[in-house]
Amino acid sequence: MGKIKKFSFLFLIAGLGFILGPSSQSGSASQEAARSQKPLQHEVAVTLKLIQVYVTDKNGKPVTNLDKSEFRVFDNGQLQTITEFERHMSPAPSPGITEPPIKEAVVSTEITAPRLGRKFFVFIDLDSNDLEGIAKSRAAALHFLDTQTLPSDEIGVFSSSFMRGIVLHTYLTTDHVKVREAIQRIREVPGRKSGGTGDASTPTIVVSGQDSGIVIRSSVSSGGGPSTDRMIALAKALRYIPGYKNILYFSQGGSINDRAYRDRLDEMSREFAASNAPFYAVNTETPDPFSPGGTKGGDLLAFVAERSGGRAYKDIGAVAHFADIARDIQDLTRNYYVLGYPVRESWDGKYHKIKVEMRSGDYRVQAQPGYFNPKPFREYSDLEKDLHLFDLAMSEKTEPAKPMIFAMRALHFANKNGAQVLMLSKIPPEVIEKFTNRKIELVSLIFDEQDNPVDRKQTKPDLAKYRSMDVFYSSEALLKPGAYRCRFIIRDLDTGEAALAFALATVPVKAGSGLSLFSPMLLIAGSNFAYWDMGTKKNTAPWMDLYSYDHSLYSPVMEIPKGTSRIFAVVPFRTFKSDQPDIAYTAHLIDSISGGTIPLTSSVLNRTRLRDVAVQFLEFPMNDVPPGKYVLYLHAEDAASGAISYTQTSVVIR
Repeated sequence: MGKIKKFSFLFLIAGLGFILGPSSQSGSASQEAARSQKPLQHEVAVTLKLIQVYVTDKNGKPVTNLDKSEFRVFDNGQLQTITEFERHMSPAPSPGITEPPIKEAVVSTEITAPRLGRKFFVFIDLDSNDLEGIAKSRAAALHFLDTQTLPSDEIGVFSSSFMRGIVLHTYLTTDHVKVREAIQRIREVPGRKSGGTGDASTPTIVVSGQDSGIVIRSSVSSGGGPSTDRMIALAKALRYIPGYKNILYFSQGGSINDRAYRDRLDEMSREFAASNAPFYAVNTETPDPFSPGGTKGGDLLAFVAERSGGRAYKDIGAVAHFADIARDIQDLTRNYYVLGYPVRESWDGKYHKIKVEMRSGDYRVQAQPGYFNPKPFREYSDLEKDLHLFDLAMSEKTEPAKPMIFAMRALHFANKNGAQVLMLSKIPPEVIEKFTNRKIELVSLIFDEQDNPVDRKQTKPDLAKYRSMDVFYSSEALLKPGAYRCRFIIRDLDTGEAALAFALATVPVKAGSGLSLFSPMLLIAGSNFAYWDMGTKKNTAPWMDLYSYDHSLYSPVMEIPKGTSRIFAVVPFRTFKSDQPDIAYTAHLIDSISGGTIPLTSSVLNRTRLRDVAVQFLEFPMNDVPPGKYVLYLHAEDAASGAISYTQTSVVIR
């Protein structure tokens, strides 16, 4: 599917993401009644289809000096007017240099066209492999990452096995350090020599670190090879990512003698071709002197690569020559044109066939064969809806347009169960108004440093009852020490429109002795709000006992209004050497841009104790603090024991 530029935007097209777990129960009857009175209408939109085109001469060399007047594009047989044009050209290797530095040169045109960069998925097949093949696959993938990728290239990482299904280790990202870490983490037991078993309840596609997913029956050849049902599901998901998605597939292949399995492979390969996802398949089998012919798994690799529009390096031992293969893949993918033309968008999910040809010249043209129209979000399968949710939570792209953003705070504390992260977010009036009387869901997600989802909760609230007041949604999770990314997503289940809140959280290593401060909760005077906790699904939750204050006088604050004279903080803490702590605080605001500090005076207004945790209620005058982004740094010392500790939180003054 071509990249889309909306001139009239109503719907967020789904990108690729992966299964995050089961949905919660249905929404209220009042919402259902409101929807039944007015059928959903999709606004007619003009979209810009962007397609990638590779052009080579009769010797297979890339042609780099063409302009848009030399191309013709047909959409379902109709000649189109090319309005957008861009060249993406990388310099060729210099003679005598084995691994040239890669630098992309985007040739400017008379029209400013949106960028459509390269995308790669590293895909390591664990079933049709052995330990040596997996190790060589990782090394080859890292070699490609280090020597043949551009800073602008987006890269994702998959592996597959019969036991776990298809596992997403990292989503498409330009953070190549994260990609390297994801590749190095693939250390599962191979299938070919381990005799691994599985059944039809094995998840289809899962996120690394997750144990559940949507069930789909598998089709696996006794001679090895991919599960076609799983791969077809992946291919269909890839439809919604713009441009080419080049798949670097590392496998030892399998037998294609079985007619039924061969037919399924053909269907699978053509689905990848329709999704503009060609396979560059590399045989990872090591030559065996006692079996020179090997397993003949290369025939499967050639079959899939040819039908998907890619290329196979099928010879036994091919992966040992991956430096040459990597340069070949680079030559095939580094030089391309982007052609764009406007179309009226139709919400029917139908396939459009694209044909690109040259007006003159002896050239070979390779372009995506077509694209799928979007379909209404309410017609998405459960799998596709989860793909969309994961894309909202994890995508770093700016196209399609980002959803509405609202504020969140992530606080860490500890109780009898262990270390906790509290996600607290104020849903602003404009978001409440936008999603009132719609069928919506609110999802909380927490990802660890490897992007594994470690917590997910869902509910289907009725936002109408929160009109004219502030509503704070909260969710807490028991977590190990480490860094986490937190998300709240509000999503319309009919249209896919969404609003998003995000924050970073850190759970520190448990203090061994002395004094330990937990995250402060900031408050301002005034009260017209409601709490709703995702875990208890009511306006009370265990964390509220720890962060206790008078709800009739104060309310939590995400951003402090300009001119606020005082802010307040609930600061829980734990002491390990003193039964009667005497805590003195030093507070500073640190400017996030300049690094300058503003000292704050603090007063303790109240102190309470909840079992082994004490809670202090502090006041901070904010006179003459200018608008900006700050970090509130609290340093505490227990005069009774001499123990010290600190904590901090972000402060935004609007």
